[in-house]
Amino acid sequence: MRKRFAFATAIVLAVAIMITIPFDGPIVPFTAVAQQQEINSNTPSPTTTSSSNPLSPNTIFKKVEHSVVQITSKTQTTSAPNPLNPPSSNTTLGSGFVYDGEGHIVTNGHVVGDAKVVDVTFVDGNRYTAKVIASDPYSDIAVVQISQNSSQPQQQQLSSLKPVVLGNSSELDVGDAVIAIGNPFGLDDTMTTGIVSGIGRLIPATAGGGSIPNTIQTDAPINPGNSGGPLLNMQGEMIGMNTAILSGTNTFSGIGFAIPSNTITKGNTQGFGTENNR
Repeated sequence: MRKRFAFATAIVLAVAIMITIPFDGPIVPFTAVAQQQEINSNTPSPTTTSSSNPLSPNTIFKKVEHSVVQITSKTQTTSAPNPLNPPSSNTTLGSGFVYDGEGHIVTNGHVVGDAKVVDVTFVDGNRYTAKVIASDPYSDIAVVQISQNSSQPQQQQLSSLKPVVLGNSSELDVGDAVIAIGNPFGLDDTMTTGIVSGIGRLIPATAGGGSIPNTIQTDAPINPGNSGGPLLNMQGEMIGMNTAILSGTNTFSGIGFAIPSNTITKGNTQGFGTENNR
C-alpha cells in the first residue's frame, strides 16, 4: 500500500492552468500542484434538497451554468528591476462556484495562489474583481468575494446571483452518475459526465500542502482549468469540488478527484474570516 501511495504522489496533478507571461515573451502553459480543502461560512448556506428524481444533463446544465465562474489570478514573479531578467507574471485560470447571495465564490487554493485579488467571469461575460478573503495551502480551499464597490448596473446583476444547491456527499455510492462543469484549458462553460468510481480516497501530500482525505474518485473528464468547479449529482446538487487528477501526462487519464461537499461545508458556523489565511 505504501508503494502505491508513493507512486501516486509523483503523478497527482491539480487541474488548474497556469500561464507564465513575460512582459515581452510568449505564453507557456503548464499544470500546477494540488492538495486538500475545507471551508467556513458566516452566511446562510444555499438551500439543500433531497429529491431523488434524476434530471437530464441538459436540464442540470441550464440550472447551474450561471452559478459556475472562471477565475483568473495573476501574481508577479520578478519584482526587482533587472534588464537580464525582465518582470513577469503568472496567470492561473481555474473555476469556481457561487456559494451564497453575498458574492462569495468558492474555489481551490492553488487557483488563487498568492494573489490578493482575482477576476471572476460569469458565463454571460460579466467580469468582476474579487478579493481573496480566505485561502489555506494545506486544505487547498479558497473563498473570494466579489467587490461591493461595483458599479450600479453590476450591483443589480450581483443581486441576482444564483448559488449552487448543496447536496449530501455522504449519500454517494460507487456507480452514481455525476456531472462536472468548469473551464478546462480556458474553454468556459464545459460539461462532462461520468460516474463515481470510488469514495474515501486519500490523495497523498504534495509539496507545500497536506494530504486530502476522503475524496471522491470519478471518471468524469476533468482537465487543467477545471480546478474549483463543481461536481454535481443528477439532481443538480453540488456534491464535490473538482481538485486533482491522477495522470502521467498532465491531462485526464480516467481518474479524477473531488473534495466532498460535506467537507466544504462542515465548518460553515465558524465564518469565512476577513483575512487571507496564508
